[in-house]
Amino acid sequence: MYNKTYNSSLLFKLKFLIILFFSLYFTKLAKGSEIGEYISDTKALLLSPQSWERKDWIKASSILCITGGLYVYDQKIKDWSQENRNITSNKIAGISKPFGDGKYTLPPLALFYLYGHFYKNKKAENVALLSVKSFIISGVLTQTIERTGHRHRPNTGDLYNTWDGPGFSSSSLSFPSGHSSSAFAIATIIASEYKGAIPPLAYGIATLTALSRINDNAHWASDVFFGSCLGYFTAKGVIALNSHKENAFIILPSVIMVK
Repeated sequence: MYNKTYNSSLLFKLKFLIILFFSLYFTKLAKGSEIGEYISDTKALLLSPQSWERKDWIKASSILCITGGLYVYDQKIKDWSQENRNITSNKIAGISKPFGDGKYTLPPLALFYLYGHFYKNKKAENVALLSVKSFIISGVLTQTIERTGHRHRPNTGDLYNTWDGPGFSSSSLSFPSGHSSSAFAIATIIASEYKGAIPPLAYGIATLTALSRINDNAHWASDVFFGSCLGYFTAKGVIALNSHKENAFIILPSVIMVK
């Protein structure tokens, strides 16, 4: 009885803090400047190829080539992963998968923002806000690509090259992996702002999250790789575009800061 009451009280406090975060956050959005930044940042990321140099095209081409290579072997990788799937891999996947789900990642970010807001820790506050922005922008990009291709998931039993094409259906959204994109969109922000053991830990968790989607037969290997790259470079772009350095500009897939 005591534990039930305690858990209910704790859940109420968490809900209150999350509601407080979004109240503060949407108050910033209501001012208009924050919404404008989301739109301008997304536009800048989409238009960044106009400013690419040769080395940037090489990087982008490399990502596409690796994605294409994985695509050719998607069926074999899927078969191998399912043949070697076991209790241990399922447990690891079960632990890491939530890190790519907004239901589980946004509440901690909300608490982190509140910590920074009330304890005057600007770095914590900024990391939380940038993480949310990176999560949202990468999510929009991921959803757009998913609904453009409507690739069938491996757990449907369909072949790796089954696509339905553009549409508004909420099914067959395999490419790219949303969990992978979200995990790397947040992990890259955290890893870029903190040093020491934080970067390896953040990227390690994001990698396990991405691999969990292959283990769970929810995504093909090419979905996971491209989604991870999308989240990573989106986060790098968000960091560059929101830098306080003068004359900062973004070039993806590499980020260049100029004073």
